[in-house]
Amino acid sequence: MRSLRRFALLCGVAAGSAVLAGPAFGARPGALLLPFTIQTPHFVVHYESDLVNNAQFAITQTAAGDVAALAERAYTAELADGFPAPMSDGVLGGDSRVDIYVDNPGAIGVTVPDNLAATQTSSYIELDGSLDIALQQHTIAHELFHVVQLSMWNPTPMPAHLPDYWLLEGSAEWMGFRVDKYNPSFGIDLGPSDLALDCRDPLGGNMCDLTDDYRNNGYSRWPFFEYLFEKYGPTFIRDIFTQGAAGAPGATSMSAISAALAVKGTTLEDTYNAWITTDMTGGYSVKALVLKPIPYATVQTGVVAGPITVPKVDVNHLSTRYVKFTRGDDDASHICYVATLNLTVTMPAGTYSKPVFYWDGKGSSPTPLSVNGSTATAAIPWDTCAYPSNAGYLAISNASSTSTAIVDAADFSISATLDVDTSKPTTPAPPPDPVVVNTPVVPVGSADVAPTLDLFGPEILRLSATQTQLRLIVSSNSQGSVRGKLGSFDLGKVAIRAGSNDVRFTLPKSLLKSLRRSASSGSNVLTLTPVSIDGSATGAPLVRKVSVATPKKKLAHRK
Repeated sequence: MRSLRRFALLCGVAAGSAVLAGPAFGARPGALLLPFTIQTPHFVVHYESDLVNNAQFAITQTAAGDVAALAERAYTAELADGFPAPMSDGVLGGDSRVDIYVDNPGAIGVTVPDNLAATQTSSYIELDGSLDIALQQHTIAHELFHVVQLSMWNPTPMPAHLPDYWLLEGSAEWMGFRVDKYNPSFGIDLGPSDLALDCRDPLGGNMCDLTDDYRNNGYSRWPFFEYLFEKYGPTFIRDIFTQGAAGAPGATSMSAISAALAVKGTTLEDTYNAWITTDMTGGYSVKALVLKPIPYATVQTGVVAGPITVPKVDVNHLSTRYVKFTRGDDDASHICYVATLNLTVTMPAGTYSKPVFYWDGKGSSPTPLSVNGSTATAAIPWDTCAYPSNAGYLAISNASSTSTAIVDAADFSISATLDVDTSKPTTPAPPPDPVVVNTPVVPVGSADVAPTLDLFGPEILRLSATQTQLRLIVSSNSQGSVRGKLGSFDLGKVAIRAGSNDVRFTLPKSLLKSLRRSASSGSNVLTLTPVSIDGSATGAPLVRKVSVATPKKKLAHRK
């Protein structure tokens, strides 16, 4: 569980908007407070071990050495990704190396610019010695990346810089996870999808999230930078800061990203929509990011053909909301049929929306809706079965931004209808592949109990003269099998699962002839007997009569 005190963001504002206690900008902690150092080729770690006066943030020489080693590892990884070495601070910390002060900055970690008014500046790092998380790889890599960022480009100098620091925090959090090999123990907190990508309070308050500083300050947007990295490589993140530094005075984070994307022949709007598809489907190479979307509303499509009520969805700029669609009516006992879910989304002007639908079952692919003007439509293959673990998600995005014109509170109307084909019975998709267990398995439960069956259809099953297959819809309360007998002829055994099953038996031609000729009441009786999983128990059989039509005689033609 991560501490509620998140990283402070360069500006000297800690979690909860409390002003940092401690040195003013440019006034670094001195040797009286932190008398000891550990030195490496690129870093000087300043610390103290005074348990009388400064016990709260005192650390050992061993711990300081660990901090220095982790900083060197982060330095090597970040430069290997194509980022420049940090700007020299001259002799501000004693020499030109990056200084890390282990004290009590009021947050997990803080990176402080040496010249807050400059567009490129050296800086130093402060870590909270009282928190284990502050001295770990993720935190150190995150803060070092701030030092690298500020060496390339410090967005709009203070105090107008605050809204732009979502870029610095989101990309630094991405780098923290990247260097730490996406260690999930640090905590994967992605924040809500309807939080605008560029949300950052210009007054240093809690405009983006009232209770969570990690989301409020831009950290939870790091998957956007993971998407850019996986699509264009790590140097693209560097190019964003290069574009910012090369831009006109007053260039913003958003204009820097737009300029870097323009070099790739695309726009921020198209990139945002493409990212949402990746995010919704878990299309990252990072397993920790493969998560189900959090729905804004849930709609059950039911089993009856006709219109479906879907609430309106309002979406702010550079944010997304999801509508979850579930199949059937939660009742797995009745027969289900093939269906089509027809969707129409009416999109407000200026939102650059590209709605996408995704069924989160195994092997599924996202379905972009067809956009024509302000309307997007799709006909989704569907059915009326019950799926306890899977659902469909409709992503409603608003890709408007400062590079176009911001449209907030955009109200999207969604209409849906269900078409059901009652001539085509179906069953739910097969269950997932079994889990491989490497330890001994102790049987439990009711493997020796036969399932209870229900058979859908008339008392007399009528087959045409040409049919060679007997097809039945059988509902079962549990897994097992069903054995079929037609008269004295054994039709064999078919595996079944809980819920509706499409059961089929092949009928030999000799048996069909016998059925047509026989008037006996026993030879055309179908018996279905449920059998337990292990085959040791049978249940109450179901009985039906089978009637086979006689082939029509061909008329002879005289010559």
